[in-house]
Amino acid sequence: MNVLSEALPPKPKWTAKDMPDCTGKVFIVTGGNSGIGLETVKELLKKGGKVYLAARSQSKADEAIEQLATDIGKKAIFLELDLGSLSSVKRAAQTFIDLEPRLDGLINNAGVMGSPADMLTSEGYDLQFGTNVLGHWYFTKLLLPVLVATSDAHPEDKPRVIHVSSNGHRMCPMID
Repeated sequence: MNVLSEALPPKPKWTAKDMPDCTGKVFIVTGGNSGIGLETVKELLKKGGKVYLAARSQSKADEAIEQLATDIGKKAIFLELDLGSLSSVKRAAQTFIDLEPRLDGLINNAGVMGSPADMLTSEGYDLQFGTNVLGHWYFTKLLLPVLVATSDAHPEDKPRVIHVSSNGHRMCPMID
């Protein structure tokens, strides 16, 4: 793929206006309190979805949830999740499973970028790798049973797992 086309993408052929109705469907958006995550939460709520906004900071999440309520008249549900702590990831997944019998979409969006090399996760992994890769991998793995159950119950409309990323990997094409 041409790097320039990534930096200056063409006009989209599909937008949030083309999104189907999401009434009765359940979603989790990690990092849903700002940026792309917040916009994703907003559009899913507008389409009738039930959305769990997963974030580290309850105060920032609460601000985002209140802003959504003001802007569109709908509220997301806070799910405490610190992807830099595998025990937090496990707790968040279990909390969700205890609350919901289905999961139609898991949008793994949260991430950190450019953290100093000495910043580590709770388990001692590099913070950026631990948060952006290991945390989301473990969260997805723990949620697989509810994703599979949703798929079995609704074979006509399978759940989705979406990983949001950047082209930042182009700056360092190899991992040492």
